[in-house]
Amino acid sequence: MGWREDYEARLTTAEGAAALIQRGDTLFTPIGGDAWSVMPAAFRRILELDRRVKVRAVSASAAQEWFSPEFADLGLDLAAGIFAGAVGRVALADQRADYYPDLFSNQFNVYDTRDPHEPIDVFATSCSAPDDEGYVHFGGLPWHKAEFIRRARSSILEVCPWMPDIRTTVRVHVSEVTAFVPTLLDARPPRGTREPPVEAEAVAGFVLEIVQDGDTIQIGAGRTATFLVPLGAFDGKRDLGWHSEITPRGVVAKMMDGTINNSRKTVDRGLGVTTSVAVPTPEEEQWLVESDELDTRSVLEVNSITAVAAQERMCAINNAFTVDLTGQICAESLGTTVYNGTGGQPEFHIGAVIAPGGKAITVLPSSALDGTVSRIVGRITDGAFVTVPRSFADHVVTEHGVARLAGKSQRQRAAELIAIAHPDHRGELEAAARTQYYPSSVSRSVLETD
Repeated sequence: MGWREDYEARLTTAEGAAALIQRGDTLFTPIGGDAWSVMPAAFRRILELDRRVKVRAVSASAAQEWFSPEFADLGLDLAAGIFAGAVGRVALADQRADYYPDLFSNQFNVYDTRDPHEPIDVFATSCSAPDDEGYVHFGGLPWHKAEFIRRARSSILEVCPWMPDIRTTVRVHVSEVTAFVPTLLDARPPRGTREPPVEAEAVAGFVLEIVQDGDTIQIGAGRTATFLVPLGAFDGKRDLGWHSEITPRGVVAKMMDGTINNSRKTVDRGLGVTTSVAVPTPEEEQWLVESDELDTRSVLEVNSITAVAAQERMCAINNAFTVDLTGQICAESLGTTVYNGTGGQPEFHIGAVIAPGGKAITVLPSSALDGTVSRIVGRITDGAFVTVPRSFADHVVTEHGVARLAGKSQRQRAAELIAIAHPDHRGELEAAARTQYYPSSVSRSVLETD
């Protein structure tokens, strides 16, 4: 039997695919591609099984209604992993969901090397139609999907013929998949629109001063970082490289105009690398499909700390909620409530600091809630999770300037960070620094001149 006959035999309805879920199973879903047409049938199947199915999602989309407060009384067994996303964070805030603080690059280690561990029973995502050789791809969003498919007892893929065929090393043969379900959608679900914080333009200006010609860049998800390129953070730069988990808005345009040409990369010279590329315009989509200049790869490969560190002059740019006066970077929770999650920030930040000539830039507005709350804090409080330890702290940027922390003492770091804090909060931060790092007799002037 050829692959076409094999594919036809694996085609089914959403209900037929949902029937693969059994009592006691864990249903896994990935970042960057829910099976939208399958999710309602999967929900009904879970209810049919008396809710005795665990759902474990990475950045779940609105397709996963079970995370909604509307169904809180059902007592569903929910969990988010690595990156909560806008949908998952609601259930986490209500303590209706558990959380797995894994890293993308090693998330399968426990499945492959430790026994016992919870199995990957069912995995569901979306894919392209098969190509002439019987392989499907993931439309520029491979993430960890192939790894899940190859480890799952049962895999369900929603076939979306409209997915763009962007260059990739990640394709899965139809013979590796349990069930295919034709999509009911006419196009990729629209992405929500967001506006940058008012401070982002000033932050972009300071980042522009730090980034140098020939650097290889990564930019992480987050309200400040993802707007840096449209706001001018790369303007006038030459020969930049690209090695990044996500490829946010404005980056493809910089590839098209030659600003990002990868000509000086030490690894993958001449080729940009990512695991997720958003396609905001038809022109950029056409360029991506026709160009050989950007390769989408597995997140395990892209986010590997050793792979990041192998790039000379690697420059990682990521967000934070807060940074304390020692340089501890908190980017995943508000207190003990997971808001974003681990994501790829630790891997890229640490890899960039280790890389020869590398640097890591942490960006954040200096305050929140209309200036009433400082994001530069004296010390981590309320059980907030440290995403990047202070030993790896490097550049921190707010709209008020740049703090350079690498190689600095605790006193020096405090002075650097206070200088870029919101002016309304510098006095309280100076008092905290005197208490934490100086004898009680030391005057304020000593701190200011240290």
